[in-house]
Amino acid sequence: MMRMRALQVVQPRQFELVQVPFPALHDNLGECILVKPEWVSLCGSDIPFFTGSKPNRSYPLPAGAPIHECVGRVIDSSSSQFNWGERVLAIPEADLGLAEYFIARASKAVTLPEDLDDFGAACLIQPLCTVMNALDRLGSVDGQSVLVMGLGSIGLFFCWLLKQRGAAYITGIDPSEKRCKMAEQLGASTTMPCRGKEVVQSVRQGLVGWQSPDICIEAVGHQMDTLNDCLELVRKRGTVLAFGVPDQPVYTLEYETFFRKNTHLVAVVTPDWSEYLPKSRELFLANQETLSKWITHRLSIHEAAQVFSLYETHEDGIVKAIMDTSQW
Repeated sequence: MMRMRALQVVQPRQFELVQVPFPALHDNLGECILVKPEWVSLCGSDIPFFTGSKPNRSYPLPAGAPIHECVGRVIDSSSSQFNWGERVLAIPEADLGLAEYFIARASKAVTLPEDLDDFGAACLIQPLCTVMNALDRLGSVDGQSVLVMGLGSIGLFFCWLLKQRGAAYITGIDPSEKRCKMAEQLGASTTMPCRGKEVVQSVRQGLVGWQSPDICIEAVGHQMDTLNDCLELVRKRGTVLAFGVPDQPVYTLEYETFFRKNTHLVAVVTPDWSEYLPKSRELFLANQETLSKWITHRLSIHEAAQVFSLYETHEDGIVKAIMDTSQW
C-alpha cells in the first residue's frame, strides 16, 4: 500500500510527522480531484483544534487536520472540470490539508491561471468567498453605518468589501493597533484599538460620543462576549451578523437587550462553494496587489506548530500566515 506523509495533532499543541495511506479517488464522494498542495493557510477556526478547546474533541486528530485553505496541483481527477497538472484552490475533504496529498470534491475547487503572481496568496480565495456570502445575506449596505468587531483577516475582508459596496461609515474594533491601522488603509472610516467590552463600558458611562451603527458584524468567534457586545452597541432595530465560529454548543445571550432593541440577528456560515468560489477567484484576480497585503507570514510546513502558536497568541503582528508544503 502506498503511503504519504502528514502532520497530526496527537495532543493539544503537539504535532507529529506521520505516515498514512495514500488517498484514492472513490465514487461515493461524486466528482473529485486528488491534489498535491503547494501552499496552505491558517484560519482562526483551525486554532481550537490545535489548542484543545473544542468540546468533546478527542485526540489524536485525524492526520492532516484541521487545514482547509489550500492551493496545489491536480494529480488525478474523476471530474470533467479539472485536468492533471492544473493549479487549483481546493478545500480538502474533512479539512485534511496538512498532508502531501488530499481529496477534494470538484464543487469545492476552482482552477487558477498559471501566470498568477503569487500562488500562496491565492489561499485567500476561500475565506474571501465566505465574507462575500455573508454580505450577500445582509443585502444592501449602501449608505449604512457598520461596526466590524475583530480585525483579523476576516474582519479586514469585511472592511474592504463594505467600502466597495457603499457603506457610509465603517468602524473597526480590535486590540491590535497594527490591525486597526491596516483596516483604515483598507476602508474603515475609524478604528478603536481596544476590546469590545471596553467600548461597551465607555458607552454606558457616556465617556464617548457614540453613534449606534445600523449593523454590527461579529468577526471574532470562539467565545461568548463579543456577540453580546454587538447586541449592546447596535442601534434599535439594527442588525447583528454572527460570523465568528462558536466553540461551545450553548451561548449565554443577553436576551433582554436583544429583545428590547428589536434586533435582527443573522447567522451565516458555509456558502454554496460552487457559486462563491468562482466569484471569489475573480475578485481576487482583479485585486491581487491589494489582497496580498493580508499575508504577513510565510513559513515552511515544518514550522506548523510555531505558526499555530502565533495565531493563538496574536503575536508578531500576524494577520494571515501561509505555509509552503512543497518540501516535506
